[in-house]
Amino acid sequence: MSVVQLPAPRVIGPNVAFMSASNPRSLDPLSDALFRPTSDGAASSAVRLRAQEISQHGGVPSRAGNAMARNRVAILNGAGRAVELNGISTSMAQVAAAAGVAKATLYNHFRTREDVLNSLLVAEIDRLIGRLGHQELSEALLQAAVAISEHPLLEALGGEDTSTLAVLARVDVRSTGWMRVAEATGVLLARHGRRGVPTVLRWLSSFIIAPAEVCDIRADVAVLVAGLPPVRHEVVDAALDGHVLGPASTG
Repeated sequence: MSVVQLPAPRVIGPNVAFMSASNPRSLDPLSDALFRPTSDGAASSAVRLRAQEISQHGGVPSRAGNAMARNRVAILNGAGRAVELNGISTSMAQVAAAAGVAKATLYNHFRTREDVLNSLLVAEIDRLIGRLGHQELSEALLQAAVAISEHPLLEALGGEDTSTLAVLARVDVRSTGWMRVAEATGVLLARHGRRGVPTVLRWLSSFIIAPAEVCDIRADVAVLVAGLPPVRHEVVDAALDGHVLGPASTG
C-alpha cells in the first residue's frame, strides 16, 4: 500500500503530534501556548458566518442584539486585518482601531486578546467546514489543504515566530478548533464509508507548517483516500472478548 508523503517542514519548531485525551496539556493550547499576553492584542470571509450564527442562536431579535452582532462582526473583521498587519503581537488597541470601535466596545465582547484571536481562528474553521462539508471526499480534502496552505492569517501568525505555526499544528481535539475539525472530518468520512479521522487530521496539520502546491496536494489526496479503511458495519460479538465495543469516535 502506498504511503502519503508529508511535506517537509519549512519552519523550525516542535514536531507535529496527535495529542490524546491522556496527554497532560491544558484544555486549550491556543490560549496557553500560542498567544502570549500583552498589555493591550484574513477573516473577512469568516465574518458573515459568525454573524449568521449570532442571529440564529442569539435569542429574540432586537435593536440591541443587532447592534451587538454588528459590533462582533466588525471586531472579528478588524482582528483579521490587524493580525495580517501585526502578526502574533497584535494588541487589543490595534484590534479596536482596525475594527473602528472603542476599546470599551471591544471589551464588551472579548475580555482578552487571546479571546479575540481564538474566536477569529474558530470562525475561520467554521467557515471552511461550512464551505467544504457537503463536497465529495477527495475534493473536500483537496480544498481544505489548499485553504490551509494559502491562508493569509496563518502566514501572518507565523511571520515573526516560527514556533507559532508548530503549536497550531499540534492536533489536540480538546481544543475548540481541532474538536470542530475532528467532528466535521468524522461526518465527512462516514458519509463516504471511510474512517481514519486521526490520519486525516495529521495530514491536514502538516500544511500548517509546510504549505504545498495544488498539484502536490492533489497527488497526496489520491494516495490518502485510497489508504483510508472502510467503515466497519458488523457488530463485534461481545462473547469474543467479554464486552461490547462501542463505535470509535475518531477512528
